[in-house]
Amino acid sequence: MSPTENKPFNCSDTKKNIFLIGDSIRMGYCNEVKDLLSDKAEVFFVDDNCRSTQHIMMNLWVWVSMFSDTKKVDLVHFNCGHWDANRWLEGGLPLTSEEEYGRNIEIIIKMLAKEFPNAKIVFATTTPMNPNPEMAIDSRTTPELIRYNEVAKEVVTKNNIPINDLFEVTKDWDASCYADYCHYTEDTNKTLGKIVAEALELYI
Repeated sequence: MSPTENKPFNCSDTKKNIFLIGDSIRMGYCNEVKDLLSDKAEVFFVDDNCRSTQHIMMNLWVWVSMFSDTKKVDLVHFNCGHWDANRWLEGGLPLTSEEEYGRNIEIIIKMLAKEFPNAKIVFATTTPMNPNPEMAIDSRTTPELIRYNEVAKEVVTKNNIPINDLFEVTKDWDASCYADYCHYTEDTNKTLGKIVAEALELYI
């Protein structure tokens, strides 16, 4: 999709401007965050699933081009991990190794800092898989995601980036919170949106 095909993001002059980047977990909670912060901030996000670290690096220029003025963006909240850790071929390697994942997270931080020079950058950890083993049809596991989260935490901490630890707040949620192997139900997405909105209020 070319930049001209995207709906522009017109930043507010009277409220804070927040940009949410992330995978399908973000897609589940972003509208709730937008509604909850509507009196304080304009919350922007792309309709696309931002998928992996590679996808973010490749497409950030498109999303940046959608903003009327990137200097007015006050906060960028990003997550990626589910796609990176996934093994797309049974028994194969993950899309992104842990070493590559850490390197890519650092690159994304630098890209965001350049493109949104006045924005606070916040990183969100990757949420767990459904604890019901019968639903764990995807080839990534919660223990693997914990390792990827630890890699990311080390990188973002080194770069003085605050962490919204979504894994920590969701690690004990039971199978009733899940719609499938890793995505949440509508009600749970609203709960997660409230958690994210409360976290973001600390930085705006």
